Amino acid sequence: MTTIRYTLVADGSSDAALKSIIEWTIQEHRPDLGVMGEFAGALDAHGRALDVRIPFALKLFPCDLLIVHRDAEGEPVARRLREIQTALENYGGPWIPVIPVRMTEAWLLSDEGAIRSAAENKSGRIPLNLPPRQRWENLNDPKEVLFEALRTASEKSARALRKFSPARQRALVAQRTANFAGLRGVPSFDLFEANLIEALKEL
Repeated sequence: MTTIRYTLVADGSSDAALKSIIEWTIQEHRPDLGVMGEFAGALDAHGRALDVRIPFALKLFPCDLLIVHRDAEGEPVARRLREIQTALENYGGPWIPVIPVRMTEAWLLSDEGAIRSAAENKSGRIPLNLPPRQRWENLNDPKEVLFEALRTASEKSARALRKFSPARQRALVAQRTANFAGLRGVPSFDLFEANLIEALKEL
């Protein structure tokens, strides 16, 4: 089996959750391929600028496909895309952007069961009151929405919640989501998936 190697350059360590989404999407469209991914997080020791981080990441993790993540954080998606394009103007290999409109956590709201499982209360039934899909990209703070859902799903007492870390459980949400099809219809995910399909055709 042919294996595709990708490197994910992201804003921060919590964005490693995107690996599960990337690998699921690759397998959706190319089930004949093996997938091997490397996560190059913030690489803070080498500077925050993309044009510094990307070459260092590629030196550490050579790949067939470079995937560059930037949260839009209220900025126009086109601006973030230009930032990535500028940083990659001397890069000749295949690459695609990943630009959630707010932050990665907006892409972790699609599977209520995975949230309950990540909260270690898989059989819980308490309503999580997750916002509908059409609102995910417009949430002011999707991270807090996800964290509150994890706290609610845990059904822990106020005392026990003081020891409960939704930040730590967050990574499990992506790992325990078996199917990310629920993200389809979210414009930022649809753009990522379309770009990935085109990149896979060229590899």
